[in-house]
Amino acid sequence: MSSLSTTPPSTPSIFHYNDLVIALHPEVYDPAEDSFLLLESIKVDSKDAILEIGTGCGLIALGCARRGAKVLCTDINPFAVQLTRHNIERNRHLLKGVVEIRQGDLFSVLKKKELFKIIIFNPPYLPTKKKEKFGGWFDVATDGGRNGLNVTKRFLRELHQHLQRNGCAYFIFSSLSRRLTLECYLKNEGLSACIVARHLCVDEELDVYRVTPAD
Repeated sequence: MSSLSTTPPSTPSIFHYNDLVIALHPEVYDPAEDSFLLLESIKVDSKDAILEIGTGCGLIALGCARRGAKVLCTDINPFAVQLTRHNIERNRHLLKGVVEIRQGDLFSVLKKKELFKIIIFNPPYLPTKKKEKFGGWFDVATDGGRNGLNVTKRFLRELHQHLQRNGCAYFIFSSLSRRLTLECYLKNEGLSACIVARHLCVDEELDVYRVTPAD
């Protein structure tokens, strides 16, 4: 969701990432710098239980299953859910693990006692005013509210309930938001955090945060 991409994708196409073949859709956010940075920052072991929130086209979920993980991915966008199902089938022969897709907002689709070793989220993080919105599902994928952290705050608030013991979460932060505000949210939720990867764009810095419950 880099600020370099501020208009919705216009036509469906096919995207190749290593040996994965990923179909795209005009109502689903295309993979960009943040997607690749996040996927390449995650340390995945075979059979890890992973939750990816806001999967989009399913690239990150498939990348983790490619390494042998058991992945549950979710998205609020029905077009993304349909697209990810298609991409799972297209790439099933490459997967050492498994992928399941559910439609819903953040953690709302989880069953009781479903816990995960790793939780992954590329949140809507662009600070957005009403006049800047395009409308539709593209806004849902990019609109982080006036401070860019509205959805991230909700994610951090519920994170504890869904992590396995010794589990961790990864999420994207943009320098277009205030880091001090993010650090306040992390402290309030009793989370320890470190930056494990960084990418410099033209007008922002993208960071991957790794968070765990504080001791």
